[in-house]
Amino acid sequence: MRAPYGFGLSQEDERTEATALGLPGGSVLSIASAGDMPLSLLALGADEVVAVDIDVNQLHLTELKRAAVLSLSREDAIRFLGFLPATTAERRRWLAVVSAHLPPDANAFWHVWSGDALRGAIAAGRYERYIGMGRALARPLAGRAFRQLVECATLAEQKAVFARSFDRPTPRALFRVVFHPRLYGRRGLDPRALQHLAPQTSLGRSFFERFRALCCDSPARENPFLQWHLLGRVRTADVVPEYLTERGARVVRERSAALSCVHGSIEDYLEASPDGRFDRFHLSNVSDWFSAPEFDRLLHLMVEKARKPARVVWRYLHRRPLVPENLQAALRTDARLATELQRRDRFPVYSIVPADIPV
Repeated sequence: MRAPYGFGLSQEDERTEATALGLPGGSVLSIASAGDMPLSLLALGADEVVAVDIDVNQLHLTELKRAAVLSLSREDAIRFLGFLPATTAERRRWLAVVSAHLPPDANAFWHVWSGDALRGAIAAGRYERYIGMGRALARPLAGRAFRQLVECATLAEQKAVFARSFDRPTPRALFRVVFHPRLYGRRGLDPRALQHLAPQTSLGRSFFERFRALCCDSPARENPFLQWHLLGRVRTADVVPEYLTERGARVVRERSAALSCVHGSIEDYLEASPDGRFDRFHLSNVSDWFSAPEFDRLLHLMVEKARKPARVVWRYLHRRPLVPENLQAALRTDARLATELQRRDRFPVYSIVPADIPV
């Protein structure tokens, strides 16, 4: 059965993005993706967030996550969405409550896709289903090591577990198979996301090294990205995206109206927006999905439309997009800050580019 959307979880560390964007404060234009980032940016102090996505189903997921925070207790929202286990009966009861807080289009969507909500909506993405398959293949070989790694108390212990259990020929070979472009690009995500992959690049080898950084460079007990990828869940309700923390959920409940969802392309929406509407831009990894001219157009629009000074952050996997020469004075990337953010990022799979648009 096909997946209802590409991604059930956003793949950026909201702490990193909030630092790059200079939160709190500001009006943020954000790629919606799985909804975790727009909700977390609101929870971390953005004055307002407009979440835009070309895939309307990703917006329906964003609305489900917001409605879960608004209508359920924090712990029930965490379990309903799939960060922690719950029974089908529990999720069916919670879905009835959440549905009353959904916009009509999202409510109709989740009526059709209720089975995915009952299994935990974050696991229903095309990417998450694929990773779940890879996790199942690896579990006979490394299931015990998965649990050991997320229970480590120090980075030194994490590195020792990784060296002992993962930095070996069989796991490396599994990565080469699971992340072969022809398989991963057909089953794991839309192949457009691999358009900038260099022909001779071994995606499996590259992802294994990024997996090493994920496992070794930040405390496992505090990293929801690592815990979900290894276990398919987080260990406790304290290790969740910011909008599901006690403080973050409270902010979202108080300021939910400051988040709006827009279906369409970010370039077209920005072009139609009044000048000075936004002074913060979270672009996710759209540069992997856009052609070079498309991404250049987006950068030009931001410089033209931003309320200055403004802050920008984007990520990339396969090709670092260069700022066009005629924009370099108006859009300044910050290599020092990028290094600092990369060093403590909890999902270091993507490279980070913070930038500012001066007055």
